[in-house]
Amino acid sequence: MNIRTTLIALLASSTALALPAFAQDMKPGLWEQTNNATYSDGKVQANMSDIQKMIANLSPEQRQHVQQMMQQNGVQMDLANGAMSSKLCITREMIERKQLPIQEGDCRTQMTPAGDNRLQVSFTCTRPHASGEGEMTVDSPTTYRAQMRIHNQDQPNQVVNMDVAGRWLGADCGSVRPATAAGEVAAAKRKK
Repeated sequence: MNIRTTLIALLASSTALALPAFAQDMKPGLWEQTNNATYSDGKVQANMSDIQKMIANLSPEQRQHVQQMMQQNGVQMDLANGAMSSKLCITREMIERKQLPIQEGDCRTQMTPAGDNRLQVSFTCTRPHASGEGEMTVDSPTTYRAQMRIHNQDQPNQVVNMDVAGRWLGADCGSVRPATAAGEVAAAKRKK
């Protein structure tokens, strides 16, 4: 699994989750989502470690440039310290539609209630060509967590296990645009 496909699959799976009915009281605003991933392929795991080291060694100007590029797509990323952390703007409308932000990718998600605050999640994406399954738990209006297992369909033996934690940071998204707007911009660019 190449690094670009891996990162796209991680973003697609971690932001494509529809919200269960019990999550309707989730707070709109700025959310931080942290993903800790382990890879079945030792080479991919080593490459991710190398990327994290490279980012840690960027000059402040270079790091700011990378962060600005990500922010233009509605996501703020920090790949330091072994975890991928992103900031997402979730609007009231997204919550009412029962969807977390739309990612760049064509994915179908199926949710099955698994208890008072838990869901079994499965998804299939055509771009990136990936699938996965796991469980999401909404602990409160300000926190959620998930455990996901992601499969690269182009390399079926490649598996990413990911632990996800989300927490509400505040009502004001600041400079982080709602990810749906970023998704619409990306879709418009693809059509040109």
